[in-house]
Amino acid sequence: MHKFLIVLLLIASTLYAEKKFKLTSFSRIFYDDNVFMRAAGTPDQTSTFYFSQSLGIEGKFFRDLINLKAQPEIRYRSVDDKTLIFGNIGIRSRYEITPKLILDSSDSFSHLEREPSDINDDLDVTYFINKSSYMLTWKPRHLLKIKGGYESYIKRWSENLPVGVGDELTNGDFTKDTFTFGAEQIFGKRFILEVIGKKSLLDYKGGRGAIDTDTYYAQFSYIMNPSTIIKFNYGIIDALIEDQYGTLTEYSVPTYGANITYFTEKGTVILLGTVYEVLDSSVAYWNMKENLKTSLMIKYPITPKLEVNVMGAHLLTSYKDIGNRYNAGLEREEEVFMSSITLSWKYNENHYTEVGYQGLHLLNKDADVFKNKVFVGYRWVF
Repeated sequence: MHKFLIVLLLIASTLYAEKKFKLTSFSRIFYDDNVFMRAAGTPDQTSTFYFSQSLGIEGKFFRDLINLKAQPEIRYRSVDDKTLIFGNIGIRSRYEITPKLILDSSDSFSHLEREPSDINDDLDVTYFINKSSYMLTWKPRHLLKIKGGYESYIKRWSENLPVGVGDELTNGDFTKDTFTFGAEQIFGKRFILEVIGKKSLLDYKGGRGAIDTDTYYAQFSYIMNPSTIIKFNYGIIDALIEDQYGTLTEYSVPTYGANITYFTEKGTVILLGTVYEVLDSSVAYWNMKENLKTSLMIKYPITPKLEVNVMGAHLLTSYKDIGNRYNAGLEREEEVFMSSITLSWKYNENHYTEVGYQGLHLLNKDADVFKNKVFVGYRWVF
């Protein structure tokens, strides 16, 4: 991690020389009423204060060909006098091979906290993600685009914990390769039609199994007016699921989604969307899950200096018996509510403070988990 920070400082110094960078210091103090994600009603539910300090780095270099964003973060937790290090770094670039042929690429690395469905212990279980993607876009004519791409997605957990079945381990590490091909056609000034096909190959480490999916869908976009865009998509997912004994099961399910985006020049933004899809599972008993997610985000400038951000999300997750890694016929339903509200006061372009709340409510037949955080922060851009 020290080498990671040194690399960031070297990059920042390079950007400083070109005077195309922005540094942001972000300090926050949190109160967390359930830091170890204990189930409701348990006597050892633990609260804590913790301090977070992050440094954001944004810049462009090599004649704006490459864009860099990085945000290392240090957290100090009072309940057990522990210091944790998280962060992310990403690089994006766009290269015009010819006026009609463009290559977009990105690479990112992140170290993050465990996900909501992992709720059993006091360990600081975290995970590391590395994503690399490449997209080649060809414009044979003005209103038509043909796209082909590849993405590599690698996930590694900090702990390989026991599952609770003999001496079995979670084996949640995986590698996923995705190949994409699609076409986009603009009709008039208000309508966009996209047809997209994806093939993904996901292999869990440690012999846990795998899931391969073929996804085909069409997306229709309607530009209602200069401030409003509506999108609908519908398609099919064909999956081939392998359990840890090598048994293969074919599975097919529809996928669909819709969202609406509204924005104004004064800064108001409203995003409302829903999506139903098949995903990998971080719960060790299953290799796949079906997820229906509905989310709402509102950003509204109350005054030129005072802004409120509201976010809410509802997830219905189904772990089907065919996705069980032991071929044991086990199923599980899970419901998650996530919410946040942040009030920010911008003193000027370089200084602003904020106060907010973040909530997580996880409900299933085994345990309900409630987690609430409040925070106050100060951001300095220089």
